[in-house]
Amino acid sequence: MSTMKSDITWDQSRMEFQPVSMIVSHTGGMKFTAETSSGLAIPIDAHVHLGGGGKIPNPIEYLIASLGGCVGIKILLSLSDQGITPDLLTIRIQAERRQELPAVFERVHLVVTLSGLIGSDQISEIMTRTMTHLCPIAAMFADVGKVTFEHHILPEKNS
Repeated sequence: MSTMKSDITWDQSRMEFQPVSMIVSHTGGMKFTAETSSGLAIPIDAHVHLGGGGKIPNPIEYLIASLGGCVGIKILLSLSDQGITPDLLTIRIQAERRQELPAVFERVHLVVTLSGLIGSDQISEIMTRTMTHLCPIAAMFADVGKVTFEHHILPEKNS
C-alpha cells in the first residue's frame, strides 16, 4: 500500500477522516437499501443480468457515480478557493474492468469539461491535485488500476 504525502494546504473542515457507518438491508428480490448514519436511504439493485429490475442503480453504477461526484466536488472547492464558479462542469467517465475475478477496474479515464474564466494550466493543476490527493475515491481506483484524465474548456456563455 502506498502512502501519499501531501503538502497541499486544505482547510481542516474539508478533511474527510471520519469513519463511515452504514447499514445495508435486503428489501426483497435483488434489492437492498443502504441507510447512512445521517438517516439517508440509498436504494440499490442488482444488475439486470443478475436478476435486478434495472430501475435503480446497481453497486457498480454507484461506485462510478461516487468517483465522479467526489472529483466534481473537489474541483468546485478548489475553483471556489480562487474565486471561480464555472458556468458548466461535467465529468464523463469510461471505466474498463478486468475480465477475470475479481473484476476490478483496470483502466478509468475521466474527461472534465468546464466553461468559465478558467485557465488550462489552472485546471490541470487542480485536476492533478484532485486525482492524486484530494479525492480519496480516485486514489483508491489508482491503487488497483490506471487512472487517466483530461480536461476541455469551452468558451464562456457570454462570449
